[in-house]
Amino acid sequence: MPNRLNYRILVIIAFMQGMVFYGPVATIYRRAYGLDIQGLFLVESISWIVTIVLEAPWGRFTDRFGYRKTLLLGNLAFLASKIVFSFASGFPGFLVERLILSVALAALSGSSEAMVYCSVGSSGSDKAFGRWHAASGAGLFGASLAAPFLYSRSLRLTAYWTIVPYAIALACSLFLVDVGEAGTPDRGGMAKERLPAGIRAAMRTLSRDGRLLMFLAAAAVVGEAAQAATVFLAPLKYERAGIPRAAFGILFAVIQGTGIVAAVSGLMARSLGRAGAFRVFILLESIALAALATTDNAFISVAALIMVAAASAMFRPLSATLQNERVVGRERATALSVNAMLVEIVSSVVNIGIGWAAAAGLRIGFAVLSLATLAFVALPHRVFEPVSKAPRP
Repeated sequence: MPNRLNYRILVIIAFMQGMVFYGPVATIYRRAYGLDIQGLFLVESISWIVTIVLEAPWGRFTDRFGYRKTLLLGNLAFLASKIVFSFASGFPGFLVERLILSVALAALSGSSEAMVYCSVGSSGSDKAFGRWHAASGAGLFGASLAAPFLYSRSLRLTAYWTIVPYAIALACSLFLVDVGEAGTPDRGGMAKERLPAGIRAAMRTLSRDGRLLMFLAAAAVVGEAAQAATVFLAPLKYERAGIPRAAFGILFAVIQGTGIVAAVSGLMARSLGRAGAFRVFILLESIALAALATTDNAFISVAALIMVAAASAMFRPLSATLQNERVVGRERATALSVNAMLVEIVSSVVNIGIGWAAAAGLRIGFAVLSLATLAFVALPHRVFEPVSKAPRP
């Protein structure tokens, strides 16, 4: 049954967890405290692998014990990761931080989207996911504007201040209530009760849905390409373009603040059709990455990074809706976690490739990302469209 108060709390949590004050200098922060660029991507890849291993068990836990309990534990781990990050140094320190973060991400990836979907109902999910993602972008925008006042004094201050909103997000989680299918007993005589349950059943269902498999691969590449470009490689691009470090915070705020456009993704889907909207978002991201690979002009570089962030932001809400529509049976969090597990497998491979490519040259890294995203524009039209009947497990 829909619960609008839940949704409002989830939006507040998204806003708070978007307030990452070290975001504008994330790569510089890690390098300053002993982690080089190859080590950075290696840590990311290890983190993805751990998240993959934990995804499905967390989804199963959620469907058994409820969304609220999972969100509480996940947000607690999220807060712990930020505390560790605030004093981490060298490869071991940042690896520990990412391992704790992996626990949080695995817990939240299926449960948070499932709770949003169940809290608003299927009819308003496109708009709800758009606003939810936009709230995260708004939080990051605000934190990025404040970041220069912190890192001008000390890089560590950006990490210390990030702890505060994450503690608030954890406190907000206490006011959530369980909704939908998770943590509730089955009703006798329901058709869904006869469907196979558990992680293996969810994996079998996914393995037989070729359209969803192709879509998840596209989602992984689009998301990881945007993350790598706008977070990890952007500061290096700024340095190469001759942009002073004092401007990094404002630029990061502008680029990440474009996540607010996620709120209009539903409108784009209605105007262009869902498949058309997905194709436009992927193509725009690929073109922007190609621009980053071919020029060091400061204005073009910033404009291209804004386009990458905007395209990825509008892709995510429609992706969340499509995946929720494809869930078979009552165990929504398990199904979404299995989806996320596949996305993370693809992302970890992409991440390793980005590390190698970027180590060979920044332009090579952006070129590889551009070609990787461009390949998914050619996916069959039906991959991006909802279907009336999902495959049986």
